[in-house]
Amino acid sequence: MKLQQLRYLCGVVQESFSMSRAAKALGTSQPAISKQLRLLEQELGVDLLIRRGNRILGLTAPGEAIIESARRTLWEAENLRRITTEFTQEGGARLVIATTHMYARYVLPPVIKAFVEAHPQVRLTLRQGIPSMIAAWVAAGEADLGITGRSEDMRDELVFLPCAALNRSLFAPQGHPLLREKRLTLKRIAEFPLITLDADTEGGRTVLRAFEAAGLKPNVVLTAIDADVVKAYVETGLGVAVLMSIAYERTRDRALRIVDAAHLFEPTIPQILLRQGQYLSGSMYDFMRRLTPQWNRPAVEAALRVVARSRGRARAA
Repeated sequence: MKLQQLRYLCGVVQESFSMSRAAKALGTSQPAISKQLRLLEQELGVDLLIRRGNRILGLTAPGEAIIESARRTLWEAENLRRITTEFTQEGGARLVIATTHMYARYVLPPVIKAFVEAHPQVRLTLRQGIPSMIAAWVAAGEADLGITGRSEDMRDELVFLPCAALNRSLFAPQGHPLLREKRLTLKRIAEFPLITLDADTEGGRTVLRAFEAAGLKPNVVLTAIDADVVKAYVETGLGVAVLMSIAYERTRDRALRIVDAAHLFEPTIPQILLRQGQYLSGSMYDFMRRLTPQWNRPAVEAALRVVARSRGRARAA
C-alpha cells in the first residue's frame, strides 16, 4: 500500500468521483489513477469504488469505511513532513493561511509584516474565501489555519478558537442625515438606501437578520463581496452601509464618517480554525500569538493550551 494510492482515492472522492477533475487536481493522468486504485483494491481484497463502465458512481460499503482512515493516514503523513521541515528547515517551511477579505485587508497586514521579518525562511501564502470555504480548506489540509468569523459549517474535525468581539458601525458620506442622529435605530436606517455585503458572508447575513428580526425591510440597492467595494459606493452617495468598525481608515476614508451601531447588530467573533490532531509548528504558534494583541490574548492562549496537546503527542511519537 502506498501513500500515493491513498491520495488518489481521496482525490477522486474529493472531486465528486470525476476522474478527469481528480487527475487535473493531482497533476497526473486518468490511466495512472485507475491503475493505482485497482492495485490498492487488489491488495486490500475488496472493491472500494462503484463502477459502471468507465464511470465511478460512488464508494462501496468497504470504501465508505476505509476513506476516513485513508484521510487520517495522509494527514499524519503531512504532520511528519511538517515536523521534519521544522527541525531541518531545508528548503524553508510553508504556512498557508485561509481568511476572508476583511481580515486579510484590515487585520492581518501588520501581523504578516512582523511575522515575515521574524521568519524569513517561512513561505507565507494567503487564501481568501467565505467562512464555509475556509473551514473546508482547513479540514482538507489545504490551509494550515483559518481566520474568519462564525461559520455555518461547524465541522467535527476542526478546533475553533474564539477571539474578542468586533463591533459594527454605520458608514455614510459626509453630511448625511443619519450622522446627526443622537442614537441610531434600525427603523431610521431603513429609511435610506442601503449597501450591504453579500448575504453569503457573515457580515451580510448579520445586517439583514437584524432588520428581519425587527420586522423591517431595508432598501438594499447594491450588494458586494468585500468592504472596499461597499465603501467605494457609499462614497458616491449611492447609500449607507453597516460594516465592522475596523474597516474605517481615517486617512483613506476621508469622504466617509462612521457612527457606532454596536447596539443594533450582533458583533463578529473572530475565530482561529485548526484541524484536530494537527501538528502546530513553532512558526504557527508565533503567527497566532502575533494576532492576540489585536484580539483577546488570554482567551486565545487558554484555547491554544488545549490544542497544544496534539503538538506534544506529535513530538513524543
